[in-house]
This record gives sequence, C-alpha cells and structure tokens, in this order.
Amino acid sequence: MGKHNLSKNSRKVWAIGGGKGGIGKTLFTANLGVGLAKMGKEVIVVDSDLGGANLHTLLSIKYVKHNLNDYLNNICKIDEVIMPTSIEGLNLISGANGVLGAANPYFLQKIKIINCFKNLKADYIIVDLGAGSSYNVLDFFNAADEKIVIACPEPTSIQNVYGFLKSAIYRKLSRTFSHNPQLKELITYATNPKNGKRVETINELSQCIYDVDKTSHEIFKKTLNDYRPSIIMNMLKNKGEQNSAQGLNLVAKRFLDLEINYLGFLQADPLIPESVKAMTPFMKMRRSEERRVGKECRSRWSP
Repeated sequence: MGKHNLSKNSRKVWAIGGGKGGIGKTLFTANLGVGLAKMGKEVIVVDSDLGGANLHTLLSIKYVKHNLNDYLNNICKIDEVIMPTSIEGLNLISGANGVLGAANPYFLQKIKIINCFKNLKADYIIVDLGAGSSYNVLDFFNAADEKIVIACPEPTSIQNVYGFLKSAIYRKLSRTFSHNPQLKELITYATNPKNGKRVETINELSQCIYDVDKTSHEIFKKTLNDYRPSIIMNMLKNKGEQNSAQGLNLVAKRFLDLEINYLGFLQADPLIPESVKAMTPFMKMRRSEERRVGKECRSRWSP
C-alpha cells in the first residue's frame, strides 16, 4: 500500500486523523500496529482520545490500569502506562475514558505528551486521533512526524477531510506566529467566513502577510512547504472510488497550497465488522481465517 519508507526511523511518530467519526481511524491504527509488529518492528499504538478511549477494546484488552491522563497528572510514569498486547512487539498507551476534564489538556501538556512519545524506545509510535477538529486533535496531528488522514469515498467524508486539513494548517500557522499578535489576528481573520473581505485561499493570505512583514512571509512559506500530509482511502467497494483522493488533492492544492501524498486504498471487507465484535484485530483474525481455510482445502483435496 503506497511507497512509504518504513525504515525512516527518524520520523517515528505517526498521527492518524480525518475529522469525521466512523471512517476507520481506530481500526486502521490497530491493524497498522499489528502489521508493523509482524514485520519485526517495535510498535506502540496510542489512543490520544482523552475523553472516550476505545483502542484497547480492538486489541482484546478489557481493563486498563493506567492511561495518559494518569501520566499528565503525575500519578504514574509513562513506562507504567505502556501495556503489552497479545501481539509480540506491539504495545498500547490508552487514553482516558469517562474522566471529567481529561479531554481538555493544556497546549503545553500536549507538547509534553508528544515529546515523551519521541523518546520512547520503539520503532513506531502510531497515534489514533479522536473525531472532530478540536484544538486537541489538531495539535496532536500537527506535532506528529507523519500526518495521515483516513477518508471514505462518500462526499461527506471527503468534505470533512478537507475541512480537517484546512483547520490543521491554519492551526499550525496560528501557533507559528503566536508571538506576533498582528499576524495571528490576520490568520484568524482569514479563517472567518463572515469577515468583510474574505481571504479565500492560502495564497491570498500569503500576499497579506508579505505586505505586512517580508521576513515572516519567508517563515510562512517554509511552514507550508514542510507541511505534507498523506491520505489513505478506506472502505472502497471498487478501485474507481479511489479517484476521490485525486479530487481532494486538487482542491487542497488550489485553496491550501498543500500537496497530499496518496498512500493507497483499503477495500471493504466483511470480516472487519466481525473482528470488531470479537475485539480482535482484523490482521490477526484474517491470518487465523487464512490458516483455517487452507487447512480445510488441504483436507478436502488431499488423497
């Protein structure tokens, strides 16, 4: 699936987002973790949802002793939050579930979490983001080394992914110029559809910043050039549905000046809902199913 360089260990924190719920972010995170672990990599999957964590249930874990909220509140060290799974080489860091106030960490707390992830002894840290485009979700997405969005071919999903990426890049720019009230206000103004003179594209915003401060404009352009998210199309019923990614890339290039790296697509599979009910990763269940079918075939056709 795609041409991603899995040996690029210097970029080990991957964030999986997409805005809309129900598009398979958590399923993808769990099964990507299983796949990498089966390749001999040391992997930690992270549920960054600090209000409604559920990644652990897809990995056959019913009880979580410590979670990210405990780490943030200095109840335990990060090593105590890391949990083993039934897959060799795959560990889990769970988010909080039902803890009042846990879903709203401060910006510096989120940076603390990300910096902690970068120092963990693992080949890959895969962060499952919550639904929506809250600052929490966007900040985790922007702080990751690899930014991956999941989309379905339905127009609503494509629109949500575009909105997510737009919010993410504007959030990134806003944080980049947080020390400059004039430019930060200009960026905020550009994102408001009710302003008197709407700035509809990143290029128009670029010109406005250039007029204000040419030095800051260079930083602005570098930020855009360095920002390269990737996309995976999920739950495709036929290969033609992957064309939705190309349409999204064209719109993102025109209005956001972003090049989206297309990693590939995943077909819909009836075994996936069964894996969710069984609280077992699809990758693990599929291998078991393949072994079962292979055994039946050998039994049926052996003399």
